[in-house]
Amino acid sequence: MKELLYTILELEEWNSGATCWFCYNKAVCQIRTRSKLTDKIIANDMACENCKEKFENNELTKCERCGRLKNRHGLDIRGNYVCDCIRYNEDMEEKELPVLPHERREAAFYERQINELREKEKQLIEEVDTHLEALEISEVWNKRQKQELLDEMKRLRERIKQLEEQNNQLIAQIETPPKNGIKHFFKFGLK
Repeated sequence: MKELLYTILELEEWNSGATCWFCYNKAVCQIRTRSKLTDKIIANDMACENCKEKFENNELTKCERCGRLKNRHGLDIRGNYVCDCIRYNEDMEEKELPVLPHERREAAFYERQINELREKEKQLIEEVDTHLEALEISEVWNKRQKQELLDEMKRLRERIKQLEEQNNQLIAQIETPPKNGIKHFFKFGLK
């Protein structure tokens, strides 16, 4: 099987009335398929938003022989899918020489850049999601720690209040003279 490069491109205004090649909805993009080795375009499918998402999630079926996306234009009169690689009896071994960097077509160069940027975007989104998840976990932990500290402070305040009340009772007992005054002390052996 050929090594293929798939690129999602937004539709131009002049092509905005196109229908999806995988279903019959209005197309919003094209999925261009190129040979990585020769830079030749081997398919240029139109896709709606739903099919675009399916492609991005690797849910659209591909030809087992060449890797092209299976679309409704490949159906024969019996409703069976016949890929262009079979219809045109294509040789699956790429015998052409690879395109040298200075010979690359400008469109292929930009499509490679688009794909590289989309890969970087996916990686950055994944990193941001990971950081956000870690931040959420940290916030939950911080809230739990804060609540534990607040609960501990409340418990300690109540304990301080109890101790102050006990202290005040003891001070009141010490400062209050006995009913009989000093004579009371002398009765019990403090003569």
